[in-house]
Amino acid sequence: MMKNVSKTSRSCGVGIHAVDFHTHIGRVKSFARNLKGWVEARLEDLIDYMNDVGVDWAVVLSLPHPEDNHSRIVSNEELLKIAGGCGGRIIPFCSVDPRWSYALRDFKRLIELGCKGLGELKVPLRIDDPRLVELLRKAEEEGTPSLIHIEEGPLFYYCYGVEALRELLTQLRELKLVLHGPGWWRHISATVGEEVYPRGRIEEEGMVQELMRKYDNVYADISATSGLNALTRDLEYAVRFLEEFQDRILFGTDFPCVSEEGQFGPNRLHLDLLFRLELPRSALRKILRENAEKLLA
Repeated sequence: MMKNVSKTSRSCGVGIHAVDFHTHIGRVKSFARNLKGWVEARLEDLIDYMNDVGVDWAVVLSLPHPEDNHSRIVSNEELLKIAGGCGGRIIPFCSVDPRWSYALRDFKRLIELGCKGLGELKVPLRIDDPRLVELLRKAEEEGTPSLIHIEEGPLFYYCYGVEALRELLTQLRELKLVLHGPGWWRHISATVGEEVYPRGRIEEEGMVQELMRKYDNVYADISATSGLNALTRDLEYAVRFLEEFQDRILFGTDFPCVSEEGQFGPNRLHLDLLFRLELPRSALRKILRENAEKLLA
């Protein structure tokens, strides 16, 4: 039985109540050196985290396809049931595999049942695969946001071929596209290299800035190691980046995933970074809450 649903979350600072745009319920495998095995987060664990740090409501992403050997996230149907009893604090997204022959039909069904977006879309296909593009086109028609995990080796390839985003965005100008993952955030710099999480100052801007300046329907979520690394590698530049794109940056954590510094969300790494950068309060309010509200309006 769920506990603490009625408890009011406390403000995360300066009177701002946050929205976490990237969370999960289920089991995830730890990649931290000091923690082996699986980490399980139930609904009550998510709610406890939210209450502890000041998250009023959270987007919870499904991830039902069986090829991800590092997560056992709740199914679309289970997530809908969970969200139905949470008084609006849990916003369910659905994950549909474009390779399924019934993918478009299933996506429409899940939206009609109450899912508010598509995600986390994390499949071993190129970003310009016709099946994936067709699913995103359907999301565009429905007016729902789509959150995509982009990753391009050395271990995983999900929604890869990031250079194809230019053509995709030319085709789908009304798609509310939220981008996330190491294959996206490593391109905050023009110098990419071979590292999954590149380090060093941002000497020359990369594809992230190019696409966000050209397409006002592109959003970026700062969750997990990838978003955190992109901002902490050059704190001085991070301030300029977040101020410029303050209307399309989304606070997220990837709870219950685990980092070397603890569990994302409860460890407050993303939240504390945003406050440490001393952004204008109006920009902070947009990143922590208002952009999420706008996307789901």
